[in-house]
Amino acid sequence: MADRKRGGRRDYLNDFHMDLSGQYVYTGALYRYAGTLPRRKAMLRTGLMAAAMAVFTVVAGCLDAPAMFGTAYVLLPYLGQVIAAALSVWAAGQLIVSGKELRAYVYRATVEKLPRRLRVTAVFAAVGILGNVVYLCLYGFGGKVLPSLAVLVLHALTGVAAELLRRFFLTLRWDSGSEELPSAGEGRDPNS
Repeated sequence: MADRKRGGRRDYLNDFHMDLSGQYVYTGALYRYAGTLPRRKAMLRTGLMAAAMAVFTVVAGCLDAPAMFGTAYVLLPYLGQVIAAALSVWAAGQLIVSGKELRAYVYRATVEKLPRRLRVTAVFAAVGILGNVVYLCLYGFGGKVLPSLAVLVLHALTGVAAELLRRFFLTLRWDSGSEELPSAGEGRDPNS
């Protein structure tokens, strides 16, 4: 019963085993950053771009633009953008603080998932721009031209930051032991 294998969300627990002293020891795969850019610079760039994306997203929601009040086709994409950006920032932060060696479950939660989360953030930002443009075409600026235009610019900046971070992140390389792993996006078109 002590050796039963877990599946699903907790399958990473299969990589921990008790040693002779009664301590749990991680025995799974370890991944190391193997890119040409020094790890510190790569993680700094990742952190700064993720932080900029988060700031653009939050500030867009704080502006007094008429479209951001009770319009479902504007608010739902914005909510998706906020959630996707938060998940992206969480994964980037987890990657940055995890140190030089990543355990397999951290690698899967960060390196493998971050590009998709960034793409979803960029898509929601683009849909948010479209929703805001539709609102402005239907109802106008409502006397608040600057906040309305600022929301459009901030959505665009969020999408650009997410896409630039995704493209940068896909160039980073990781290795596991002796063999080099493909980058997070190798085998796929980086523009997809």
